[in-house]
Amino acid sequence: MHFKGGDFSIPLRSSRNDEAFYETLDKNLKAFVNDNQLIFNDNDVVMIVKDIHRGKQNESDWERLVGDGKVRLSIDCWKFGMIFVMKRLKKEHYILKV
Repeated sequence: MHFKGGDFSIPLRSSRNDEAFYETLDKNLKAFVNDNQLIFNDNDVVMIVKDIHRGKQNESDWERLVGDGKVRLSIDCWKFGMIFVMKRLKKEHYILKV
């Protein structure tokens, strides 16, 4: 299982609060993946992408990732997005609204 977290992001300015948020998110997602080895296997990839709606370029990059044929599950959480490359899943995209 490959986890792509804190070192994979669209580089943008961010506040210290954002960095703490993403560090906590990375930590919690890694723990979730590691605790659920029956769901995730060695060929799976999970990525967190920061600031997906901050500017046209970031939105374009996000849409390119979501449209990639290898990506099976994408979740738009507005402030960040999650990408799952898991061959056994059908292609789905979710947008979470608050």
